[in-house]
Amino acid sequence: KQHVFTTAQETYARNLLGKLDPDGTVFESVSHRDMYPHAVKEGKDLALVTDRLDRAILFDDRLDNFDPQIGKNGVLVAKYVDVGKNDVLELLEMCRLVCIAALAHLCPDARNVVKFFWSDGHKERFSVKKTM
Repeated sequence: KQHVFTTAQETYARNLLGKLDPDGTVFESVSHRDMYPHAVKEGKDLALVTDRLDRAILFDDRLDNFDPQIGKNGVLVAKYVDVGKNDVLELLEMCRLVCIAALAHLCPDARNVVKFFWSDGHKERFSVKKTM
C-alpha cells in the first residue's frame, strides 16, 4: 500500500483522496498539514512521516520544498496553472509522473530513479558537493 503526505489541509486531502481512492484500498495512510504544521516552514521533510526515505518520492512544483532531503527524493512537477488550456501538456505531465512512480516502485531505492529526472534548477540547487 501507498502513503500520502500533503501540506494541504485535512478537508482538502480527504476530498481529493475520496476521488482517487474511494474504497480506501490504495492508500494506507494520509498525513496532512494539520498533523505537521511545522513541516511546511523549511521544506517538506519526508522524515517526519516515514523512516523509509528509500521508498519515498516528493512530487512538488517548488524546489525549496526538497531542501530537507537535499533534493534526493524530489521530482519537480509543472505548475498547475491555466487548467484546461492545454489538455495535451497536462496529460503528458501526468504520464511522466506516473512513469516515474512506476519505475521507482520497481527499484529497491526510489532515489536511484528520481535522480534521472532532476531538472536543471534541481541540479544547480542540490549540487554534488551539497549531497555528499
